Amino acid sequence: MKQCAVSSIGIVIHDFKFGGAERIAIRLANYWAEHGFAVTVFCASLVGEMRSLLSDRIRVVCASPSLSRRYGSMYRLGRLARGYFGSHPVDFCYIPGNYHWFVTHELARLPLPRRPVLVTQISSLIYKPGRSRFAQALFNLRMRYLLKKSDLVVAMDQQSAQESNALLQRADTVVIPLPALEEKSVPPTPPPSTLSVLAAGRLTEQKGFDVLIKAFAQVLRSLPQAQLTICGEGEDRSALEQLVQEHKLEKSVQLVGYVDNIRPYLDQNAIFVLSSRREGYGAVLLEALEAGRYVVTTDCTPAVHDIFYDGVCGTVVPPNNPQALADGLVQALRKKPDITHLVEARVARFRINVGAQMYITAVENKMKAGRV
Repeated sequence: MKQCAVSSIGIVIHDFKFGGAERIAIRLANYWAEHGFAVTVFCASLVGEMRSLLSDRIRVVCASPSLSRRYGSMYRLGRLARGYFGSHPVDFCYIPGNYHWFVTHELARLPLPRRPVLVTQISSLIYKPGRSRFAQALFNLRMRYLLKKSDLVVAMDQQSAQESNALLQRADTVVIPLPALEEKSVPPTPPPSTLSVLAAGRLTEQKGFDVLIKAFAQVLRSLPQAQLTICGEGEDRSALEQLVQEHKLEKSVQLVGYVDNIRPYLDQNAIFVLSSRREGYGAVLLEALEAGRYVVTTDCTPAVHDIFYDGVCGTVVPPNNPQALADGLVQALRKKPDITHLVEARVARFRINVGAQMYITAVENKMKAGRV
């Protein structure tokens, strides 16, 4: 990473429970720390599966007493973060995703000489399908109120950046591709000959695993030997296990729980599927492509149009539609395309070294331009 004026970085997360925005925050923290930046992670709690992923080079400061996730806890975290960074200044603070926007609002209350450059990420869709007009109006008001003093607003795709600029009445939302992949990785592998499908994510309503399980029951009518593995943990586990039993899929569907690294599972399976009803950017799609896996995905994220615009590396189906998902899986399993020679060109801009440097450059430019 090139020399720059930035030397110290703060990151605020609620806890270390598995989540896409938090995972990217940890990845960025580790990369910046490994390249000589003084990184401090301020959190409400040390609870969560991802705590062990954080580098020992990073200073971790936890609220005392710690705060569990509940209504109002983000307000308290924001106030505590303001107090901490007010007395322990850093050059900029990274606020990862919509859930943490309250932190931006609180840090913006610091007087300018001690206020870090505030870098706020948009981690999920601004205009979600199915959201009522009233709920959307409330979301818009919330976004304007909480982000009005963010020095930098970061979107992961052009569509979200344009929507952000229009909503916030600014023209400088920065597009930084999701830095979901390591700088260097294991080369992609050809798909195995098995009729095997992998899915991964938190076991929640958002991820649509109930739709996937129903779809897989239909897949088995055409391909009785097909197997589905789901990596992840969450509050819907019991309901999903019951759904597996109802459809008599115990021999065909496995829920293996949380795993730190899904790459071994990607290597063992021929196809990757994303069944979500809605997503932010869908980092797991990039991990699947990096491994050389053809993807069947619902149209749940802007990533679909960024990555699968030509249909060569993946199939896109409507969300919340078991039949369409089943048809896509059957077709993909029958063809099992080998896309290993195509993936690097598609994933290069999502590597951590690219995204991490783009953040630093954006902050430097803001520091040079001055703040009001």
